[in-house]
Amino acid sequence: MALTQSDFVSPEQYLAEEELRQERHEYYDGLVYAMTGGTLTHNILAMNLLVRLIPHLQGSPCRAFINDVRLQIESADCYFYPDLLVHCAETAKSSSTVNSAKVVVEVLSPSTGSYDLGKKFDIYRQLDSLQEYVLIDSESRNVRVYRRAEYGDWVFHAYTNDEVVRLASIDFIVSLTDLYDDTGIEE
Repeated sequence: MALTQSDFVSPEQYLAEEELRQERHEYYDGLVYAMTGGTLTHNILAMNLLVRLIPHLQGSPCRAFINDVRLQIESADCYFYPDLLVHCAETAKSSSTVNSAKVVVEVLSPSTGSYDLGKKFDIYRQLDSLQEYVLIDSESRNVRVYRRAEYGDWVFHAYTNDEVVRLASIDFIVSLTDLYDDTGIEE
């Protein structure tokens, strides 16, 4: 992500300008950041998860959305575009912004990994609706799931090689073999 301007921008100004732009930008505390493009592997990982989530969520109130849906975290005064999110509340179909997510997924790249695990996770945790935060490594078979536990604690689960990733909040499992299919990333 690259900072696009140094002057303070209001959330209303950001949203109005974002509707006119072809590129996506994230907003955090008055500053606007340009989103960088992802690799083919990054895209394949997000799509592999999405195509398995869609039939699983069918018939439930939840829907999976991929990187063009903005997630508002009002308490932190920001808008992010997660690589994938599972949203389980009623929202107008014409909206490009949601303000809750049960699951947020970020596909890590060398340039964004520490930000996604650090500052971004700090902000996502402010969402009362968030139950699981998933980080998918784009260079090795490695998935990290942070699951909300009692009293606001977060429990860490690591998955490697050919293990099965479990997302308890939506009763979903996927093997790393399926998730990393067609990426060229071996055990």
